[in-house]
Amino acid sequence: MTMITKQQRFDPSPTLATDVGLETAVRPFIERFVKADKRERATAHYLPKQPKASWHELIQMIDTTRARPYSLGVLEPWNAVRGVFLVDHDAYSVATEKAMGLYVLEDSLFIAYHGTFAVVRYDTGTPLLLT
Repeated sequence: MTMITKQQRFDPSPTLATDVGLETAVRPFIERFVKADKRERATAHYLPKQPKASWHELIQMIDTTRARPYSLGVLEPWNAVRGVFLVDHDAYSVATEKAMGLYVLEDSLFIAYHGTFAVVRYDTGTPLLLT
């Protein structure tokens, strides 16, 4: 008699970010990488995130003068660093390597916890690294 074993379902979806995780990443990100004249608005909309606010709005508030083009492999030494991956209205808790491997059609933003670095990926155009 052959025994059939049921394989455990693998769920490739990343874990949703907690409010504490978002606070740990987004607050220092706003302080470091958002245009000075947009910080108050960003704080009001994203700390905590308001239901109607989309992460796309936050992406538009970034001071890109502090950014440089992101290239594959540049973050390899930090692949295990965790942070939040923000796209549309969703927020996920992931490691850098996982965030850089996620395929999305919209603008997205990965912020390392404590806002040490971030990567903005645009649906069109060159991704940017913020340090």
